[in-house]
Amino acid sequence: MKDLVVLSVFTNHSEAEMAKALLESNNIPSMIMSDDVAGLGLGQTFVKGVKLLVNENDLEQAEDILGIS
Repeated sequence: MKDLVVLSVFTNHSEAEMAKALLESNNIPSMIMSDDVAGLGLGQTFVKGVKLLVNENDLEQAEDILGIS
């Protein structure tokens, strides 16, 4: 994956994983990025958030799928 852009920022891994699964079920590859050691602090809310990234070319379609305006 190259030319990645941040689609959305979530407060926890669970939300990000659900959005990622929805995108991938619609054939849109995505990647989760955070600074929390891969979610080992389960249940914690992260100030910087959990970022969901997609290819720039998929951004508009991904926004539509997740209802992001």
